[in-house]
Amino acid sequence: MSTAQHGTERTTAADGQFDRRGDILVVAARLFAERGYLNTTMTEIARTCGLGQSSLYYWFRQKEDILLGLLALNRVSLEFAEQMVTDPGSPAVRLLRLLRLDIGELCSAAIDICEVEVLAEQQPEVFAEFWADTAALHQHMATLISDGIACGEFIDCDPEFAALNICAAEEGVQRRYRNSTAHAPGGSSPFRHPNYSREHVASELAAMLVRGLLRDPSTLPAVIAEAGDDVAVTPTQAG
Repeated sequence: MSTAQHGTERTTAADGQFDRRGDILVVAARLFAERGYLNTTMTEIARTCGLGQSSLYYWFRQKEDILLGLLALNRVSLEFAEQMVTDPGSPAVRLLRLLRLDIGELCSAAIDICEVEVLAEQQPEVFAEFWADTAALHQHMATLISDGIACGEFIDCDPEFAALNICAAEEGVQRRYRNSTAHAPGGSSPFRHPNYSREHVASELAAMLVRGLLRDPSTLPAVIAEAGDDVAVTPTQAG
């Protein structure tokens, strides 16, 4: 599931005027990325935006509304999944392309998707659209896996269960990526490992997940070659 990324520039509306709502979203995204959603307060968002508390509440009644605004900005993974399901060609190639993009988006996002899910479970009505998007992305992954089984590319398995575990692996790695500085050489954690780039994380994990489904794992290099490097993670600014 893709979440909104953060930018640094002030946003403008369609008429070229300063977009206050968009600016609040940009600032909030940066604070969420730096401090975490749960550790960021409305007071801090207002102060960083140069607004009074009442002015911020004019645009957003509560912090959850800001989060929902950010989530609505970026549905890149879901839109790409819809394309991959309808495109022709190898299901393995299409799934690899989707996973690379989705993992990259998750690792780039201003918000930890695990934090979002905790909030969404507590307030399912408020986060109804988030859950609908999550279910749709999961279903598109399951469809690609089903197609791969049907054409003989993938091993026989439960597509729904496989998609569920792919999503779990993606969520786990984005959480690790967010804490990579502490675990990198010279970091504060007792457990340290190389500091991998976002692109490396996305490419390697996507390849491992697809390899686990392939009936003939030796075809993975050909799948990777056919997928190419055309899917890039593109920053999305609020506004």
